[in-house]
Amino acid sequence: VIDFHQTVEVNGIRFWCYTAGHVLGAAMFMVDIAGVRVLYTGDYSREEDRHLRAAETPQFSPDVCIIESTYGVQHHQPRHTREKRFTDVIHSTISQGGRVLIPAYALGRAQELLLILDEYWANHPELHNIPIYYA
Repeated sequence: VIDFHQTVEVNGIRFWCYTAGHVLGAAMFMVDIAGVRVLYTGDYSREEDRHLRAAETPQFSPDVCIIESTYGVQHHQPRHTREKRFTDVIHSTISQGGRVLIPAYALGRAQELLLILDEYWANHPELHNIPIYYA
């Protein structure tokens, strides 16, 4: 077990980790082997969420980066645009008497979506009598 920012040395190899900003507890690891620094990370996010800080920028530049790259060259719409589209669809569906079911990853995305909806509901009194259920 290693804490964020704690340096551990094993057989002359030093390593420490930074927050990755992807899901709760996600980490990026910096490994120093004979002065060569390797940054290893799975998913990470440089954008702060309502429930997570953004990924930290390591204090040392790595010589090598090993990074998960599913969205490596994707250009995402700004957060406020995505959130507005999300809440507009939900509000429209509810206004027409519909119900909304949102399948989401339990770790991270679900919490973020609930926080978005909580904020939206707080700003729209006409929705206060509409319950939000989650499991």
